[in-house]
Amino acid sequence: MTKLAPPQTVLIIGGGEFGATTALELARGAYKGHEHLITILDRAASPPASDAASYDYNKIVRQEYSDTVYARLAHEAMDLWRTPEWSENYHECGVVVSVSSGAEQGGYIQQALAVNSLPGMQTPGLDARTLDGRRAVQEVYPSDVPLGDFANQDVYINYAGGWANARGATEAVIARCREAGVRFRQGTAAELITEGRKVRGVVTAENADRVIADFTIACMGSWTPTLLPELKDECLPTGQVAATIQLTPEEHERYRNVPVTRMIDNGFYCFPPNKDGIVKMAIHQKGYLNPQDGLPSVPRTHLTRGYEYQRVPENARRQLLHGLKRVYPELAAKPWLASRLCWYSDRPSGDWLIDHHPGYEGLFIAAGCAGHAFKFMPILGRLIVQSIEGTLAKEYKDIWAYHHQVVGRKDASRDWATLYRLDAANVSRL
Repeated sequence: MTKLAPPQTVLIIGGGEFGATTALELARGAYKGHEHLITILDRAASPPASDAASYDYNKIVRQEYSDTVYARLAHEAMDLWRTPEWSENYHECGVVVSVSSGAEQGGYIQQALAVNSLPGMQTPGLDARTLDGRRAVQEVYPSDVPLGDFANQDVYINYAGGWANARGATEAVIARCREAGVRFRQGTAAELITEGRKVRGVVTAENADRVIADFTIACMGSWTPTLLPELKDECLPTGQVAATIQLTPEEHERYRNVPVTRMIDNGFYCFPPNKDGIVKMAIHQKGYLNPQDGLPSVPRTHLTRGYEYQRVPENARRQLLHGLKRVYPELAAKPWLASRLCWYSDRPSGDWLIDHHPGYEGLFIAAGCAGHAFKFMPILGRLIVQSIEGTLAKEYKDIWAYHHQVVGRKDASRDWATLYRLDAANVSRL
């Protein structure tokens, strides 16, 4: 337990959803009036970095979890997404989920309905219900949007949910941090500065600058093992493929009111067009490893030397096209605008890692997003600060602990998928 308060200085490594919200929570709390004692160190001069997971068009916001811990937290976060502080970057269009009745995940819809029927989980005016048959599915989409064969599956809609503008929301929090007086430095954390077990800050990779602080919070996402290699397996970086399509003005008008659509048994999901008529699609799967420097995987992005142009695995390209045909066959014939690998920080249990590092004093870790943390952005900073100070509820503390002690927890949402190695033989340039 650490009680953070002035005159202690705080270094937060990473300006994504974990780091930015932690800085803002401290600036509005114990450091109000002393915000200059907080520093965010990020690879970008103005976070988020252009290859960060939070630098994205959109992320799904939903409360469907078989685990009631995350379901209730998501419901709480969604209440905040609807408030004036967050609503500019939130679009409550509803979330449609489909699953093959014979699939291993066939019970998902029943589980989702059960969770949404729990006390306190309802949102007035935004119901959750099954859609019985293709005609019922078509009725929740615009009549002039042709649907693929996903509509023949078991289908469910929750009108409480939608998507968040990830880049916009992150930049908005960063702007509030700047306005409050939080300091920013550009650089890549390469090495801890230690005195015995005490962490005193980090050395940057670019010019060996020493960034000194009394307390360091590592919010590095999929880059966590590059500073803390002991977490190379516990916070495994995996590349998840995503692509975008540019709609014409006529197509934009027809598709603008569609819900978010997810297919559980193959991981495919896609969004309504954003204000610029761009449709994003992606696959939630085990992903791709990029072994480097003795680590099982490190992120490979358009900022990685030699990979300035994004390349996506050919098998993932085929999977994306197949998924799009099953949802919006009309759009599957269109050229892609861009593609990228979005890097998760995957923990085997699917739980986050939000805890003090047991091997050091003055070092805290917030990582292991497992591809589902962004929707909780409005409450992440509070949860992280509570964990730092030892006031976090036990049900959260136990599952987010550095040494996970809860028996039987496993991320089963991607059991159907295969984990691939990313190499020159299985990629194609778009």
